[in-house]
Amino acid sequence: MTERAWEWRATGTIWRLHHDGMVDASLAEAAARLVAEDERRWSRFLPSSEVCAVTAGAGTWVPVSLETLELLGAALAWRELTGGVFEPLVGGPLAAWGYGRSLREARLGVDESPDARAIAGSLELDVQRCSARIPAGTLLDVHGIAKGWMADRVARLVAPAGGRVLVDAGGDLVAASGDHVVAVADDPGTWIAMAEGLAVATSAAGGRGWRNGDGRVAHHLIDPETGAPAAESSATVVAASAEEADVLAKVLALRPERLGALDRPAVVRDASGVRANDAWAQAAVSEAERPRPARLA
Repeated sequence: MTERAWEWRATGTIWRLHHDGMVDASLAEAAARLVAEDERRWSRFLPSSEVCAVTAGAGTWVPVSLETLELLGAALAWRELTGGVFEPLVGGPLAAWGYGRSLREARLGVDESPDARAIAGSLELDVQRCSARIPAGTLLDVHGIAKGWMADRVARLVAPAGGRVLVDAGGDLVAASGDHVVAVADDPGTWIAMAEGLAVATSAAGGRGWRNGDGRVAHHLIDPETGAPAAESSATVVAASAEEADVLAKVLALRPERLGALDRPAVVRDASGVRANDAWAQAAVSEAERPRPARLA
């Protein structure tokens, strides 16, 4: 970690706590431990994780912790709210297309791209028995929503320190305390204002892309309706939590046509160009309003 912005690596990215002197080393270390504990529960790349346990027991009920039950409940709720565009069973197609191992362990890709098919079945939860079940032959993946949860949990942990504190989970941001003006991860030329408690997330098809042995290009944004990588696009959303921002950004990246129906500030970039909804104009700041010298927060 560094004092300028407390920093550590987790969830395949760099986490930072940007602050104005109120977050000390012990609090930053507590935040890092919290993220590490959550990653051990929810990573599909750690064989001992609860997510991997649910996948290994596919077709049967698998006991999970209360924290994991709550996260999976949120994932199911978002699945319903988005009409299945957000799908926690996307892990199977991800692995089939070449994202079966962590970027830290191996290069992405497979020799032959799979025959794409829609994701069938659903995650199930038994609240009374604190257990989860997925259909046989499927693979659970909650990476995006889990990272949002971690960022929100860190923000709640560090907010009482006071001052201005910004949680940065690899470009997904939460204004834990104080107001901030920040650059958009996928478009550094665009800056937005974040009031205390707000979060911003970007989902981009090109963020983790690769070419398979048969020459087909793939990436990590899988369309549940086809089981194949979606058309390349990206979306940025400002919302009331990192969880909400991450889910909505992913949904917009997969379904850019939903931009106009969203009441949260959002912008979409795809082959048709860059489009923003009306709420985005209220969040965007002019060049004259940006911090000098330009910095993250």
